[in-house]
Amino acid sequence: MECRSAAVSSLSWALVVGGVAFLLRQTRRCGEYGRYAEPGGRCWPAGPAWFLQEVPAFLVPLLLLLLGSAEPGSGTGRSLLVWTFMLHYFYRSCVYSLLTRGRPVPVKIVCSSVVFCSLNGFLQGHHLLHCAQLQHTGLTGVRLSAGQTQRSAAAV
Repeated sequence: MECRSAAVSSLSWALVVGGVAFLLRQTRRCGEYGRYAEPGGRCWPAGPAWFLQEVPAFLVPLLLLLLGSAEPGSGTGRSLLVWTFMLHYFYRSCVYSLLTRGRPVPVKIVCSSVVFCSLNGFLQGHHLLHCAQLQHTGLTGVRLSAGQTQRSAAAV
């Protein structure tokens, strides 16, 4: 699969604009979550709700990894980054959801979280698998320890 940079850019901007709009909304109204949720509203228990809202961020990159064709030049660096991202969301969705004993979560929040985590999983998975240009020299020495994957033009 080839890099769809226009789609990645558009969806990223949609998340940024949606985040700003949500922030503005939250400054005017309290969030309907936890102690602020109205009693009697449609809610899911905390564990299953947490699982459902976080698992798309794990499954979407997994599907991209399994269904995508191997590209020339794709190596250990890309796979390592994708598997690290997926490990993080596996823990959040499968392990933490069993450990949480929070309050019931409104269905509206679960649905919006599923949409966000699906977009997040697609953007991260597609970018890491098909768009990221990792230098093999960046995977050695101090730069790896510092978390830097590419040498910036200013540092050269």
